[in-house]
Amino acid sequence: MRPTAILALFMLLCTESAFGQVTAQHQFETAYDQWDAGKYPDAIKGFQSVLKAPDGDDFLEDIALVTGELYHTTEVAPHGTNLQWSPDGRYAAYSTGSLAGGDAIRHIISWQNGKQVAIADIPSLSVLTFSSQADKIAFLMIPEDTELDAARTMASELRAARDFTGWRNQLSVVRQLEGFRARIFEQDLKTGVKREIELPEASKLELKFTASGMDLLVLAGKGPTDRQIYLLTNDRSPVPLTGSPGDFSDLSVVAGGRYLVYSFGKDQFRVHDLQAGRADTFEGTGFSVSSDGSTLAYYGKSDGMATVNAITLGSTAPPRILHQTEYRVGTLALSPKGDRVVYQMRPREDWELYVASTDGTENSRLTNDIQHDLFPRYMKSDLILGIIGEGRHRRSFVYDTATGTRTRLFHNNTIRTVAPEYEWSVSPDGARVLIVSERDGDTISPERGVYLVDLNRKLIKDEITSRLDKMLAGELDLRQRGREMFEVIDDDVRQASSEASITRLYAYAKDLHSFGTKYIGEPGNRLAITYLTDKLKSFGYEVEQQWFEPKPGIESANVIATLKGAVDPDLVYVISSHFDSSQRGPGADDNSSGTTVLLETARVLSERPMAATVKFAFFTGEEAGLLGSRYYVKKSAENNVKLLGALNNDMVGWANNHRLDDTIRYSNVGIRDVQHAAAFLFSNLITYDAKYYKSTDAHAYYDEYGDIVGGIGSYPILSSPHYHQSHDVLEIINHQLVTEVTRTTIGTIMLLASSPSRLTGLQVDGQSGTGTDLKWDAAVEGNASEYLISYQNSGAERIALTTSEPMISISGLKPGSEVRVKAINDRDMTGWDWARITIE
Repeated sequence: MRPTAILALFMLLCTESAFGQVTAQHQFETAYDQWDAGKYPDAIKGFQSVLKAPDGDDFLEDIALVTGELYHTTEVAPHGTNLQWSPDGRYAAYSTGSLAGGDAIRHIISWQNGKQVAIADIPSLSVLTFSSQADKIAFLMIPEDTELDAARTMASELRAARDFTGWRNQLSVVRQLEGFRARIFEQDLKTGVKREIELPEASKLELKFTASGMDLLVLAGKGPTDRQIYLLTNDRSPVPLTGSPGDFSDLSVVAGGRYLVYSFGKDQFRVHDLQAGRADTFEGTGFSVSSDGSTLAYYGKSDGMATVNAITLGSTAPPRILHQTEYRVGTLALSPKGDRVVYQMRPREDWELYVASTDGTENSRLTNDIQHDLFPRYMKSDLILGIIGEGRHRRSFVYDTATGTRTRLFHNNTIRTVAPEYEWSVSPDGARVLIVSERDGDTISPERGVYLVDLNRKLIKDEITSRLDKMLAGELDLRQRGREMFEVIDDDVRQASSEASITRLYAYAKDLHSFGTKYIGEPGNRLAITYLTDKLKSFGYEVEQQWFEPKPGIESANVIATLKGAVDPDLVYVISSHFDSSQRGPGADDNSSGTTVLLETARVLSERPMAATVKFAFFTGEEAGLLGSRYYVKKSAENNVKLLGALNNDMVGWANNHRLDDTIRYSNVGIRDVQHAAAFLFSNLITYDAKYYKSTDAHAYYDEYGDIVGGIGSYPILSSPHYHQSHDVLEIINHQLVTEVTRTTIGTIMLLASSPSRLTGLQVDGQSGTGTDLKWDAAVEGNASEYLISYQNSGAERIALTTSEPMISISGLKPGSEVRVKAINDRDMTGWDWARITIE
């Protein structure tokens, strides 16, 4: 072949390769935009096409991070807390149970040939320490004690009574008693042999092995200001190291063995030079020591301002001020070699992370998220683990200081269900992270799983492809079921939801904002009651002001409007929001945003009665302890109100970014799916979900009526930096987001109040010649005409049957089979949730 032909062929191949790359890039960008817009089926199909392209592997990590996790994650335990690694990373520990319940266990685990291995279960306090040089641990164990049990019971009772001051004081008593009763043990992890180490009568608080890993240090004392640090060795009595007793805590053993560092009182710490026998005291808090033992960093004060400081251990040079600021500062951490420190600072409403060199030459901002950035720690010299969000929905990210990139660390690989994280522990080599999370989005059950994220193992293409396939199937199913649910009333809902007015919503919000704080007892609370009453009357409602005394000497009222049902007026659905705010400010998001949604929903539906009655409940006293909702629910139960379902909206107006998204907070999965469907069918709202009702007005419904609750709250959950702050003001509200929530709420309540509710009383009623007999209570709706039954036969095929009576006999049911039943009304609308039973 001639040279010119070879060159032409080469150029053609290069052009085709470049064209393929451009095409894959374009496909990825298009799919990403669709994902960002909540058009998930189209987005997933686009990602699948990208991965099938010749250069699709170039986008594998990007697709993994858009849709979930990049790193391999395994479940360590279905429940656990108090995570800990051994100094060499060979062992880890977590806790289950509780001291109050008498079943507190510290579980020691390891990994051998890639498999998790149980090493030991220690009945112990959370106080446990690993030796750095031997397969050895030390821990505190508390024997049974009636006085201690009584003290713990009193603490639990005080907390249940919401006497938090008394509870905190009682906890101090409990901790002191635990320390006095605690016994010190040392155990060999290979042989299981353990021995008790005696210490004179004292409250044992902290344990640490010395840097050699052979001897033990114990912080103990008779009271808060009478504490010592003792050295315990095999061949002699305990040796006090701290001279005179003091208010010591936070004992840290510095690598190399020469220094101990510990807090002294509230605003000081000491660097104790064991070699020189001298302890130097410094004014400061929040100290951190580098893992190589070279550097210590801490927060101090200078000229009335906060400072970030560094000390070179072993040097006579004074502390260096790395940064001085008028802003609040928080957690800090040193890099492994001590050359950099990452720290929290709050320049405005939210916490951010900053990085400074410990020689004082550099200082830069690491994060710029509108949410709180918290609890930084170094994983490696150029990798920092940071946490984003409020305590009920935190997420972990890894920041690469060399490239400036941020990578999500943990997810549950679903489209819609959130996975709140609560604890993080990084292995000494920075390659693995233990995380405590409600990975299934269930914040109600007490279980929080323990998971291991391995940064050395990225997911492969087949795993990402499988994830996309599962996501697509689940999302298509959700959307198909949603269309079927709303098919009969689609036109009516579409018309009603389109009438939600952003202009009116803003006007309501502005009016409510002008009242200032609406906390019970404040003038704004009564102004809001009058305003809501007048507005609802202007919509044509008869309004009830439900006055009561939420606290001695303080009167307030719930405001209730009723849209009477056209078919079953005695059956009730409630939509609620609390209108009060915290004492700090007007509460534009928490919760005037939910209140305005409720007002506009009431206006739109005022001349659209549904089969069942709908009540619009504006609750007072939520911020004082769910007082209004609990009073309303109590009265409803006393009056035998047949409350079938409830929606409670709280904090729906703050947007984390450009997306119009919020979280469905539910106890009932049927209502959850109705809300998802209402959102994608009749609004531009993107919805996530969490099984969540604690500490909200939804809790009052649940306690009295069970799992009948749905509703909408912020996404990420409670992530607004304005939450319970004076700057929760009108200008932080996204009024288009509030409008979309209103449309979703309108659609949801129209479906619920027009459909049969969940059936009750489903049970096996024996066996007959035709199979397993089942029965249930007849539907409470007067227009229910028949029942839909769904089950799996012996061949795992799902079968659907109908019957006109509340009973049926099914052949071929095996133990473990689930049978589901719904009512169908005369409009051919099925119930919004299944009654379920598992055959035993």
